[in-house]
Amino acid sequence: MKDFLKRVKADFLLSSIMCILLGVVFIIWKESVLDVIGSILAFGLILIGVVYLCSFFLKMVTNGFSVVMGIIVLAVGIWFLINPSIVFSLIPIAIGVVLIFHSIRGIIEAATAMKYEYRHLGVGMIMSVISLILGVLCVVDAFGIMEKAIIVVGIVLVYNGVSNIWIALSTSRAESVYRHKETIDVEFNEGE
Repeated sequence: MKDFLKRVKADFLLSSIMCILLGVVFIIWKESVLDVIGSILAFGLILIGVVYLCSFFLKMVTNGFSVVMGIIVLAVGIWFLINPSIVFSLIPIAIGVVLIFHSIRGIIEAATAMKYEYRHLGVGMIMSVISLILGVLCVVDAFGIMEKAIIVVGIVLVYNGVSNIWIALSTSRAESVYRHKETIDVEFNEGE
């Protein structure tokens, strides 16, 4: 079980770091990002899809949810490469789908922390719910978000990545505190 949790967290952290990097690109190069972002997003989505699929096939992740998400993200990335003209209008939708997936995983991580009686569960759960709302907003109001500012999408991505890393680290801390608590609670009988 311990190895499984480490593999899930590694996959989760890697995709969170990729979200942060993509968000920074959106924030820094907001003026020219639409010229380059189609190809970068397509390759990024393809890479994320391949990471999810490889992590499953290499037995790093054993749940089918990662495979389904990997196939979806990979297909969207390939579609963006084939039809680059639609990329600009669909960027927030693709990002929204990734945010929704990350938020669901964040909620699962926060629930895992609850299993280990971690006291900061509320913060992780709130961060995941906010990410979920932002992801749904990206999907529902994709064209409005694109018209208002590309920087909003970057901020949302950075926030999502940072919150997911925080949740993963909190879950790890909760797990170690729980294990430490279990070892302290062991009774000692001198007569046996």
